[in-house]
Amino acid sequence: MDPVTGDRGQALVLAVLVLALAAVTIVGLEASQERILADARERAAGEAAVEAAGAAVADALLGATVALDAIASDPLVIERARAAADGLSAANGSVPARDLTISVGAGALDVALTVGAHRQRVSIGTACCPR
Repeated sequence: MDPVTGDRGQALVLAVLVLALAAVTIVGLEASQERILADARERAAGEAAVEAAGAAVADALLGATVALDAIASDPLVIERARAAADGLSAANGSVPARDLTISVGAGALDVALTVGAHRQRVSIGTACCPR
């Protein structure tokens, strides 16, 4: 007897169910892979954005004769850092940076921002600068 017709089509139903399960699994794996890759792209964009913001803050430090607190709270420095971060984030295909903070650490200026779901930080040493 033929297994497909001898069992009155029960083997065929089982085969269809197995194929449907395989299809659902493949679709789920593809969706997971896309989420993982999107997260990696977002993280890379955030790293680039915080480096750009840090470079903007470091540029402000070069000719500064004021205290670090004044640089960290200067609206022009903050806006330049935000613009640099947003530009590089957009160039990497991600959302604009948010929650940009510039704070004074121990002998450094710390820049932090959020791109997507990731908080990124960079520290700019000030040992070269008389303060």
